[in-house]
Amino acid sequence: MFENEPKINAARLETLPAPLRLELQNLNAGARSLEGFLGVLANAPLMLEAYLVFGNSLDRCSLSQELQAKILLAIGELTSSSYDVSAATSKAKSLGISDEEIKRARCGLSDFPLHDSALKFARQLISKHGHLKESELEALRQHIRDERTIVELVAAVAQVHFTSLLNNLANTPLDHPPAEEIRDQL
Repeated sequence: MFENEPKINAARLETLPAPLRLELQNLNAGARSLEGFLGVLANAPLMLEAYLVFGNSLDRCSLSQELQAKILLAIGELTSSSYDVSAATSKAKSLGISDEEIKRARCGLSDFPLHDSALKFARQLISKHGHLKESELEALRQHIRDERTIVELVAAVAQVHFTSLLNNLANTPLDHPPAEEIRDQL
C-alpha cells in the first residue's frame, strides 16, 4: 500500500438520503469544505448526521471561529493528523490568522491570553484523557469563568479529536494544500 493510499474509502454519496446529500453538497461548496473526511464518515450515515448536527451546534456556540480554528490546529498537530492540520491551516488563513499565529497555535500557544489558555487546556484534555488537576482547570478559569464556555471548549476538542482519529485511521486524502512542517521553526 502506498503511504498516501486511503485505508478506508469514501462512501458513494449517491447512496445517502437526499437531505443528507444536500447538506454535504452545501458544506463542500462553503468554507467548511472537508470533502474527504465527510466522504469517509458517510460510510456510517447516522454518524455523519450526528457529526453535522454537532458541528452546526459548535458554529452557534460562544467560542469564536478563530479560537475553534486554533483548537483544530493544536489538536491536529498533537495527534499528527496531516488532514486536520491542512484543513485548519486553510480555515485559519481564510479567517485572517497570520502564518506566525498559525504556527504558534499548532504548538498549543497563542499571543492572545484567552486563546493561549484555551489551547493549553485543549492539549491537556487530550494528553491526560480529561483527568486534569484542579490547578490546570483553575489556569483556564483565569480567562474562562463560566461553565457553559468550558463545556463548549471540551465539545470543540472532542469533535477535533474524533476527526483526527478517523482521518489518521482512514489516511484520508487531503482536500487542502498540505501544511508545511513546523518542527524547529519556532
